[in-house]
Amino acid sequence: MRKPANGRNYPWPVIRKIAALIPAMMISLLTGPVAAAEFTLPAVQKDIETRYQSVRHISRDELARLMQKNPDDLLLFDVREEEEFRVSHLKGAARLDPGSWKSEVLKKYGDQVSGKTIVFYCSVGMRSSKMADYVADALNERGAAKIYNLEEGLFGWSNHQMPMFNELGPTYFIHPYNDHWGKLINFRDLWRKVP
Repeated sequence: MRKPANGRNYPWPVIRKIAALIPAMMISLLTGPVAAAEFTLPAVQKDIETRYQSVRHISRDELARLMQKNPDDLLLFDVREEEEFRVSHLKGAARLDPGSWKSEVLKKYGDQVSGKTIVFYCSVGMRSSKMADYVADALNERGAAKIYNLEEGLFGWSNHQMPMFNELGPTYFIHPYNDHWGKLINFRDLWRKVP
């Protein structure tokens, strides 16, 4: 092993191994929690279920049945930013800022949850699972019947061409969140960043 001018020995094999890992680490940072090779809605859903093990999930078909059969027994919370919500959301959903404090949620909706099935959703389910996990105990204390996160989020709902709405009425358009996450939307021509 050659000594540098300062006389120190450097562990070159270790440095080379670390340097070889840097591109993979950068891809991981840029693509989010799911490896690039498995960047699909089912893979993202699996990752969410691993991260938020206490959160129960509801399928889009089951939610559609509940929305049809018992809409008065249901509270829907859209956990996305205002501009995302304005493009499209589920009918009757209330928007919760992803950074909402538990006290804010309880102050605004605490008296409405008793006996209700509560469903949180966002683009893919990450922000909404985090919110569901964060407020579940407080909502249960207020009498919530069941608390769920929507599997595969609004992207999965959109990919199956299920009904969405905005202030103008029914729509098929959806906010992609960003260019990376938008790749999970099957129909890129439905991307909109404004209604």
